Amino acid sequence: MRVLIVDDYPGLVELYDLALAARGFVVVGAANASQAMSLAAGQKFDAVVLDLNLPDGNGHELSRRLRGMPQLADRPFVAISSFARDAGEHGFDAFLSKPVHPKRLASVLRRLAA
Repeated sequence: MRVLIVDDYPGLVELYDLALAARGFVVVGAANASQAMSLAAGQKFDAVVLDLNLPDGNGHELSRRLRGMPQLADRPFVAISSFARDAGEHGFDAFLSKPVHPKRLASVLRRLAA
C-alpha cells in the first residue's frame, strides 16, 4: 500500500516511514500542500494522511483539492491533528489525534483499504 503522508514536521514523516515500512507500507512524504499536490499529480497512492495545519494551507482545503484528482477521488483520507476541534466532518474517512502511534495509523489504513 502506497501512502502519501503530508506533515510539516519531518521527524514525524520519518517515524511513520520507518514504522509503516516495517508493516509493508510504502510511504512518500510531503512537507506542505504544494509538495503534496505535485507528488499526487505524478504518482499513484492508495491512501492519503494529512496534517490539518500546514505552513502553506490547511488540510481541509488540501483534501478537497486532492480528492478532485481522479486518481485520488475514491481513496481513503485520514486527518491527523493536535486540535480536536479540527475533527469535524470535512470529507475525511478517519481522524487521529496527535501524537499518532504508527501501529494505530497502520491499523486504520488497513481497515480503510479493506
